[in-house]
Amino acid sequence: RAGNRHLLPRERTMRCSRCLVALAACGDALSPFQILKSPIKKLLGKDAAAPATGAPDPFLKDFSRPMSIPEEGIAAAVEVMRGGRLFRYCATSAETSHVAQAEKEFAAMVNQKYALGVNSCSSAIMLALMAVGVEPGDQVITNGFTFTALPSTIMRLGAEPVLVEATKSWIMDLDDLEKKIAAFPDAKVLLLSHMRGKVCDMDRVVEICEKNGITLVEDCAHSCGVTWRGKQLGYHAKVTAYSTQSDKVINSGEGGFITTDDDEIAAKIIYLSGCYERRYGKHAVRPADELCEVAMAEMPNLSCRMNEVTAAVMRPLIKNLPQRVEAYNRRYDAVVKVLREEAGDVIVVPTQDERVGTVGDHLNFYLTGVTDEQNALFRQTCVAMGVPVSWFQSKVNARWHVNWRKYGSPTFDLPNTDEVLRFAYDLKMPPYFDDEDFPAFAKVIAYASNVAAGKIE
Repeated sequence: RAGNRHLLPRERTMRCSRCLVALAACGDALSPFQILKSPIKKLLGKDAAAPATGAPDPFLKDFSRPMSIPEEGIAAAVEVMRGGRLFRYCATSAETSHVAQAEKEFAAMVNQKYALGVNSCSSAIMLALMAVGVEPGDQVITNGFTFTALPSTIMRLGAEPVLVEATKSWIMDLDDLEKKIAAFPDAKVLLLSHMRGKVCDMDRVVEICEKNGITLVEDCAHSCGVTWRGKQLGYHAKVTAYSTQSDKVINSGEGGFITTDDDEIAAKIIYLSGCYERRYGKHAVRPADELCEVAMAEMPNLSCRMNEVTAAVMRPLIKNLPQRVEAYNRRYDAVVKVLREEAGDVIVVPTQDERVGTVGDHLNFYLTGVTDEQNALFRQTCVAMGVPVSWFQSKVNARWHVNWRKYGSPTFDLPNTDEVLRFAYDLKMPPYFDDEDFPAFAKVIAYASNVAAGKIE
């Protein structure tokens, strides 16, 4: 430290940043806490000369911790384990099955006729695509900016993903969608992902699909609680997939739901998911027995079932989601307020269509007016100060289409998407944090952006 004292504040910042470069080079292997326990903490913390004026305290809470399971869910899961009936079809009836009751409750939450619980959202997407007739050799149009599970699932079925550009609002570019439909006239299914709950003009999506004979499947993995025109998102599609994985607003560890209003599709997905013989009677929301009998004879069994413990822990989180959405959004607004007030000329937080009702469970933003070197300094500073922002163009990020090519996903030139993601970031908004924590870590982000942009001397 003594060797730094002769430097001007800006020079100290740059010398600190050189130390951060070495740590950030292996940033995927180091946690923020490992970094904060290193000598960098002494450079950035209160016990050392600040690298620049106005530096906030490092943030010390763990961003990786998901929401806790309510006591009601814990008690229900323990009761299931005591009884031993973990397999959904071991339940004595639909009324005593946590999975069947969770399906009923989820269908009511999303205001759709049927819901089917499965072991993951990827399974939900796979079964949804199969239910609408996707076969090997087909082309399926989907987002160029989404999670790797979408192209992976399309390819798992022997089909080919056709990738569509994203806009600066992080939604599918509907002009490019129309271009891709024209360029790939054999594609008859659109798998539309609402990445991080960002929603494009659904009225126009429906219009485009109807005009071109396209079947719409929605990936609402990030959209439990998100609404379009006041209704839970997902109702425009023939079939919709939702996630209850731990990073989402309903935490079951791993899990998902498929929803539909179509009787025939509902029967198909019940049997595709792993129902067999006449166990359809243990589903609380199901189509007519006649349709289930047909599906029993015709559908393969893919064993994607949800288990009773998974359903038991999540049911209270389905019930209390509306109250939790209010808290998510209040805290999200507090973060955005700090970013816009303290770094509004460097940080851009995308806004949504006024017809969207949002859920602020993740913070997404991008930097503007910076170079690649400044962008690197930004994330290095954030991570060193305890805020593990995730860069979308990292070589290991599962949401950048360039990384999908490594496992054989088709190559598409998506310059607009690449430009959007070049300086773009993602950050969880952990519900266990206290209210005052949100503006505190927002100040770290704002500070890091101003340091990177050279605005703090």
